[in-house]
Amino acid sequence: MKKVSLACLLLCSTSAMAEKGTSFSELRVGFERISYSEVLADVANLGVLSQSISVTNPTVRQLSYSKLDDEWGFYIDSAATLSADIDTETWSMNSFGDIQQNAFKIKANEIGARVAYNYSPLLQLTMGGKFSTSSFTRSNFKFVQPGAKSFDDALIALPRTPEDSVPRFLLPSQTTNDAITPQQELDGRVLPVVSVTEDQMSMIFNAGVRYDTQFNKQAQDFTWYAEADVGVPVYNEIQNTQFETTTLSENFNGIDLTARAGLRYHLTEKVAIVAGVDALYKKRDVVSKVLENGKRLRVPEVEYDNIAVTAGIYWNY
Repeated sequence: MKKVSLACLLLCSTSAMAEKGTSFSELRVGFERISYSEVLADVANLGVLSQSISVTNPTVRQLSYSKLDDEWGFYIDSAATLSADIDTETWSMNSFGDIQQNAFKIKANEIGARVAYNYSPLLQLTMGGKFSTSSFTRSNFKFVQPGAKSFDDALIALPRTPEDSVPRFLLPSQTTNDAITPQQELDGRVLPVVSVTEDQMSMIFNAGVRYDTQFNKQAQDFTWYAEADVGVPVYNEIQNTQFETTTLSENFNGIDLTARAGLRYHLTEKVAIVAGVDALYKKRDVVSKVLENGKRLRVPEVEYDNIAVTAGIYWNY
């Protein structure tokens, strides 16, 4: 009887160790550094309009993995900005210098699911998709001189017919139909409460690889992981309050590159402390649309990167 019990105990222990770490979850909090830039080429044939800004926000990251069998499993992951930092953004024209400043804040959220194939005990090939959203708000607009006046004067001097409206460099909420009103007077018409908000949503297909030493069945105090994937925005949608009710959309207009790495210290067989770095770079091409009244709407070329440093708790089951 003792021999049977001992054999059963050894078999059960071996089975439990084989299952260790095959399914797990982790929750991490920390800070993300978001860098956001826009470039709009050929503005009225006068030059390139551009801006670049970076903000630091608190963020939360979640990841879970479920084993389906010895070859397959799937991941569900999410990331969210907890609150948005505000900083000053400066717009420049390469021919006129700085022309505008405003307050800027941005937040980002995403959720995704991926199927994982166990190519080897520690290496997985992944494939899936995610929904990604980013939203920014601009407010407290003001001209930067002398660049703003020089740009305004150049717009007024452009060739036009008597029927054409007078092109002017205006801030949100400003209007004028003449070429005489000084820009300094227009500046006083902008209210601090005026803001512009833009929401961008992407449906992304991605594929990549992940290496994770926790799948090594030997007991370890430390385990680590590294992964990378490439994504293609199958569908991209933009809504901007300056466009009123018009929504712009485009397909396959950019690329996403993601890399992650992390280290775990295992407190027990089931629980560990985890720290990680997540990096995301994405680029979106110019999106434009011509309305029925002939007006053209354009969203500039966008480059976005997000680097997050986080720490939290891991558990397997």
